[in-house]
Amino acid sequence: MQSVNMQPHVFPMGEHSFFQQQQADQQPTMGIAGNQIYSPQVAQAGLLQQQQPGLIQNMPGLTKTQEITNSYLLKQKLEAEQQQQQQQQFNMGNPMGVAAATTNGPPGLNVFRQGMPALNRPSKGQLPKHMAAAAAAAAAAAPPMLLPPPGHFFIREVWKNNLHSEFATIRKLASQYNYISMSTEFVGTIARPIGNFRSKTDYHYQTMRSNVDFLNPIQIGISLCDANGAKPDHGPSTWQFNFNFDESKEMMSAESFELLQRSGINFESHALHGVDPFEFAQLLTDSGLLMDSNTTWVTYHAAYDFGFLIHILMNNSMPNNREEFEWWVHKFLPNFYDLNLICKVIQDYKQQQQPAAVSQQQQFSLASLAEELGIPKFPLFTTTGGQALLTLLGFFQLSKLSMNKLPNGLSFSNYKNLIYGINGE
Repeated sequence: MQSVNMQPHVFPMGEHSFFQQQQADQQPTMGIAGNQIYSPQVAQAGLLQQQQPGLIQNMPGLTKTQEITNSYLLKQKLEAEQQQQQQQQFNMGNPMGVAAATTNGPPGLNVFRQGMPALNRPSKGQLPKHMAAAAAAAAAAAPPMLLPPPGHFFIREVWKNNLHSEFATIRKLASQYNYISMSTEFVGTIARPIGNFRSKTDYHYQTMRSNVDFLNPIQIGISLCDANGAKPDHGPSTWQFNFNFDESKEMMSAESFELLQRSGINFESHALHGVDPFEFAQLLTDSGLLMDSNTTWVTYHAAYDFGFLIHILMNNSMPNNREEFEWWVHKFLPNFYDLNLICKVIQDYKQQQQPAAVSQQQQFSLASLAEELGIPKFPLFTTTGGQALLTLLGFFQLSKLSMNKLPNGLSFSNYKNLIYGINGE
């Protein structure tokens, strides 16, 4: 058993961090605030505070969907020019917002009631010439993605009162929609192991293991689609599971608590109405999503996503060594892809094609991948459920555009069942 030094840290990976710091003009995927790894919505709230200190002050915990969008609307205002450039890439016909689609959607879906950016295309005369030129260049670099119907962007909030009913829906969809993506929200890394380690990958595993054993997840997002990336036309296919979480009993810094509140986490609701993680584990085990060779899981941060998931499913401490952890992962998840590893392969190839001074400045993230693929920056993509949805959209758009071939000549299947930093590159 390794002793644990309770110090903030980043996840080292050679000369880089395991989760790399995002550019200021990108929506973070797994952002870093200071020396601590944070989830997208937490890093987003911190970024807002830095850019516009007067915009966010004493923001209370949020419960209503319409209120949750306020912090993201502020972010959208800060990126107005970027939004306008993106809008040039999309022509969706008549203007349409998510709210307009809710009349035909199932009741109770958690949707953002603002119009979705990049769906309404302004005329050429409405933009300055330099912005029109930039939009044209971006469109030439990557073709715009044909967006799914607005109903596919619905995210169902799950608390303990609707946990069983939502898993009943998942069980009905599992056999057909057997591609599953996930994302995890937690308070940020707090521990690092000290001592001697067999290898760099062993140190990476012990770092993840230490934090997963100490911490509890706040939310897990899950999104489903079929082998072609198609989603069901009616009803939800993305869920955000809100777990029981009492901030007074959890290990968490004051900074983490403040950032989580700003990002929309309502700790009172989580304490009163949160899902019991082991009830979640039992229902997930019976859902048809686990231990089935016909299912494929996709995540952008497999180390921590699968770490928290396996920890909940085992109902025990994390395995002492990474080989045993890998055995448990393959037992529950026979097929999976770590999109972070695939992006690392793409990044390495790009760096080889460019001068060293330029390549050192480039950073890959789920947000930057989505931008290159022509996926617009919707505010809901910074939520936990939205991150799971964006992971699916990015994975299938990338596989379609590349014909399942990476720039190094290898296919996606060469990186199947590998976790970046644990047993991948």
